[in-house]
Amino acid sequence: MIFHRTMLRALVFAPLMLYPVFGQACRMAPAGQLIGIDEQIRLASDVAVGQVISATPLDGQDVEYRFLSLDQLKGQSGKVFTVMGHAEKPGGDVTTFNDHADFAFWARGGGRVMNDTDCVIHPGFVVGSSYLMFLGSPVTRRSLEKIAMVNGTVNPDDRWLKYVKQQLAQRQLPVTNAGSATQDPVPRYERIGRFIYRFHRILARDDLNRKTLAGRQAPPELLLRAGRLADEFDHIVGSDNVPDAEIEATLAEATAVEKILAAWSKGVGGTTSPAG
Repeated sequence: MIFHRTMLRALVFAPLMLYPVFGQACRMAPAGQLIGIDEQIRLASDVAVGQVISATPLDGQDVEYRFLSLDQLKGQSGKVFTVMGHAEKPGGDVTTFNDHADFAFWARGGGRVMNDTDCVIHPGFVVGSSYLMFLGSPVTRRSLEKIAMVNGTVNPDDRWLKYVKQQLAQRQLPVTNAGSATQDPVPRYERIGRFIYRFHRILARDDLNRKTLAGRQAPPELLLRAGRLADEFDHIVGSDNVPDAEIEATLAEATAVEKILAAWSKGVGGTTSPAG
């Protein structure tokens, strides 16, 4: 049976009603496309791993993509479903963010798909590739992530796929007598405490201060990465539930930024040495 997932046609236009652009180019992504990972999973009603089996051009830029469902994680079942989008841009299908281990995916705003100049996400796919699809819920930058194929099957070790499966399974567990689902075996304060300790062994949070770095005329790329890293540190410290993959990706990014900071400080003869 073929299921026609019409949510993308309907929902990708919804942001235009909420965030009118008055005929101008979209200056910033609508907030709904940047919701957090846990909110995205909480709102999910239809999640599947699908492989593209055909792409049919329609009127204008529209393309109808036909998917074979490889694994239905939540929602209705169906062997074949369709999703509307545009033609995939050159190079747009390349990344899996290192099987979703990279900081660029887990940081705020991370994900494969971006909004177009009309503030709408028009997804593109490649025939033969597989994707973890959030359907029937608001489209975000992480809604349609590519999952690599390993020996002809979807990579079971992809960190995003593993996390989504784990979270959806936990949400389906029966509530305990205490009124809550199964708890994380490691208390939150211990996980966050370990993260803070490991982070500061690599780099001091204060060394990422935007104003200080800008005053020292740090290069734009360093300012951008330091700022994103500082925001992610604050997000993790203030969150109740953070994926282990997000923590590990952030610590890896801290190591990379520390090396850039150290090299730049030496190059400009700075007196402030990054902690490490």
